[in-house]
Amino acid sequence: MQKLLLSITDYPELPNTKLVYFEGDFDGYAEDTITELQTTIDQAGPGSTIIFEFSKLNYLNSFAIGQLVAWHNAMNAKQGKILIVGINKNIEDIFSVLGIESVFKTYNNLEELKAGQQG
Repeated sequence: MQKLLLSITDYPELPNTKLVYFEGDFDGYAEDTITELQTTIDQAGPGSTIIFEFSKLNYLNSFAIGQLVAWHNAMNAKQGKILIVGINKNIEDIFSVLGIESVFKTYNNLEELKAGQQG
């Protein structure tokens, strides 16, 4: 098991956007780690975008899924969105089995996301 690490930064390539890098395992042990991310989501303005970069995310469980859905709902309530890049096959399969793959727009990488948001 690898402790979850998060890095939150502005993403200047797109307006009103934050980029969050996830690394490790997203499970119940990550509760303290996600406090800063929760604050970022709580403080996001109307129409904001938050990009979750999952290329180094190894694992997520039901706690993580619950958080992701709650964050999606919070952003949706303020006409914002969460986009996911770098999703691996394991996490893609989890999303599919749970039927939430349609909740989150996913991209292979940041370049694909940027092209899709600008085009």
